[in-house]
Amino acid sequence: MNTIFTAEHAAPVGMKKDFTAEHAEHAETKTLFVFASTNKFPSVCSGCSVVKILVPLLFLLLLLSVVFPACSPSRPPADTLVVLVEAPVGDIDPSTAITAYGLKISRLIHEPLVSLDTVDGKPRLELLERIETLDDRSVILHLRPGVRFSDGSPLTAHDVVSTFRAIRHGTYSPFAAKWKDLVELRADSDTRVLMRFSAIRPTLVSDLDIGIVKLSPRAAPWRNTRVGAGPFMLAGRTTDRIRLVRNPFYYKGVPPVARVVFQTVEEENVRALLMSSGYADMAQNNISPILLPALSHLPLMRGPSWTLTYLGFNAQVPQLADPRVRRALAMSVDRGRLIQARFRGTAQLADSIMPPQHWAHAPGLPQLAFDPAAAARLLDEAGWPADPSTGVRFNLEYKTSSNPFRVAIAKVIAEGWGRIGVRVRVRSLEWGVFFADIKKRQFQVMSLQMPEIGVPDVMVDFFHSANIPSAARPDGVNRWGYADAEVDDLLDRTKRTSDPALRQDLFARVQEKLMRDLPIFPLWFEENLVFLSARVREYNLLPNARWSSLSGVVLMR
Repeated sequence: MNTIFTAEHAAPVGMKKDFTAEHAEHAETKTLFVFASTNKFPSVCSGCSVVKILVPLLFLLLLLSVVFPACSPSRPPADTLVVLVEAPVGDIDPSTAITAYGLKISRLIHEPLVSLDTVDGKPRLELLERIETLDDRSVILHLRPGVRFSDGSPLTAHDVVSTFRAIRHGTYSPFAAKWKDLVELRADSDTRVLMRFSAIRPTLVSDLDIGIVKLSPRAAPWRNTRVGAGPFMLAGRTTDRIRLVRNPFYYKGVPPVARVVFQTVEEENVRALLMSSGYADMAQNNISPILLPALSHLPLMRGPSWTLTYLGFNAQVPQLADPRVRRALAMSVDRGRLIQARFRGTAQLADSIMPPQHWAHAPGLPQLAFDPAAAARLLDEAGWPADPSTGVRFNLEYKTSSNPFRVAIAKVIAEGWGRIGVRVRVRSLEWGVFFADIKKRQFQVMSLQMPEIGVPDVMVDFFHSANIPSAARPDGVNRWGYADAEVDDLLDRTKRTSDPALRQDLFARVQEKLMRDLPIFPLWFEENLVFLSARVREYNLLPNARWSSLSGVVLMR
């Protein structure tokens, strides 16, 4: 029986720690941040060399293979692609999947109507042949003819209608509220679906990124057993493994790879070892750049990503209420040095919340240069002079997760702020505690990542004043308390038009204003990094890091 060696999760419990900029240490480590999906982070020993990391693991693997032969790894079969993930996958039903990995695997089983798996983020029709607009609130979806589910049965408009009904009325679906404005839904024929809304829906096309499931009275909703029309179908799963087999009826062509196994391995060192030793085929965005030299014998794919790392400023804290103060702090972050030292150059400076390659990215935005002297002058102008005896202007608290790599970055940033007279206390918190504080706006400065920015409408959620968390709206995500009448008006106008060019212009003007006011400071977009085994060919790395191109992967013998 073919098995893959795994290790029990051995990361330390995230203890709260207090740091000051004066005692900052420069840990040469990195682990990938998993946004809102897990509180467990893979770890690499702080300050260890690559040799110190890998040699003991190689010895451990050898010891296990000799003393416990049943636990030793085996190389993947010739027709099986093994993909390593660092966190539990969770639900893979398209109506309920919310984790990053759950959504990605769900799309391999359940083909969507539309996908955002493009270089520039523009929607691409998948199961749909075309979208016919009847008026500003009504459309007809025309399905591709001849598409079949993985059991050979035809995919029809009735399956689309049943999928939407499961989402809208299912007890467990977290996406029900997204479709509350859908007032009419019916199948006009086997290939036509009528949708009518109570108001203009500018985001309709991108919102149709929904995997379709087979309408069946014997289907087992919420149990991950429903039939889809994607390139693969579920063959089985355990706590730490999901097995897919290719769909022989896939409408784009039968995938060359017969089987795909997604194996959860929470320890980064073990993932690196399995890849290095040839016991796995792919590790995407879960092995640190610090290990690039040790894995130099493996093929490496690098590409732009839509995952933004940013600093968030609580604008309702007195020290941070003035945009000049926020700008001064931003100008004191040496992002270029951080990217070279911490990411080995595998990140791209951000000049907006939107990725540079995205269709909605505002053209011509200037990069905010590193200029501590100008930053100090701005603080003087804003009424925060340095104390003559201590040199301190004011104090701040900077919260971050307990991920060692994120803590190291926070301390470097805090050091820079200390040089312009801002004394910073860095507090690292276990993920659950940290994110709970962020949601309750119990922070002054924090750093976080925003994954897969696929649509510009995320700016409505993050920057419209109506979305500032309150008793009436506890789930609001404008956690910086940013309120600006001009931005509110521009964002409101994006919701009242479906004209692509007008929406692009409105969002560009919002980005320009945000980069002047800096309620958040976009730091960088960390590149997608994929380590592959030597036998993998034809993998296409997408900015949103999804796996739709696994349907075209070829394994060399």
